[in-house]
Parts: sequence; C-alpha cells; structure tokens
Amino acid sequence: MDATAREAAGYLKAYYDFRESIDFTQGGFLPDLDNLIWYLLIGVPPVPADEDDSEEGKLIALDQRLNILKAVFVELNRTMPDPFLDHGLGIYDKAGASARDMIKEKCLK
Repeated sequence: MDATAREAAGYLKAYYDFRESIDFTQGGFLPDLDNLIWYLLIGVPPVPADEDDSEEGKLIALDQRLNILKAVFVELNRTMPDPFLDHGLGIYDKAGASARDMIKEKCLK
C-alpha cells in the first residue's frame, strides 16, 4: 500500500471511528463556536495528521478534523432545511479560521 492509500485509509478510519461515537437519534443542534474551536485545538476527533507535530502537520490535522466534523454535522442534520445547514457549516468555518490563526500564531507550540 503506498503512502497516499495509507493516508486515505487512516482518514476514513478516523471518520468512521468518530461517526460511530455520535448519537444519531438526536439532531437539530448548532455547534457552539467557542467549544468547537477548543475541540479543534485539543484534537477531537483524532486524525492521522496528529502524528506530525510540525506547524504544517497541525494545519493538516485541523483540516482533516474540520472536514470530519462538518461531514458528520451534515449527516446528523440531513433532514433540516438548507438555511440551518448553511448556518451550521458557517460556524464550523469560523471555528476553523480561528483555530488556524491560533496555530499560525504559535499558540500551540
């Protein structure tokens, strides 16, 4: 298995591991911006890029984490109207931008 295939397999495993930990009987909740930023910075959910402690690795991990969280948010709220989903995804984008800025400012080094 080449490096790209291993990376993809690790990413999918992280997605499914996180997805399995979610209660899909509830939905309709928007994420809290401050909590979401904190989760992104402390490493929830764990992702393959967490193994790379460089600034670039932290940014890749942030992107992986954010993509997983957004995918599960949409899946969990698939019956909600589009404006709700758009608003929620906007919160994820804001949290990602804030966390990215903090990493780039070397707050986590």
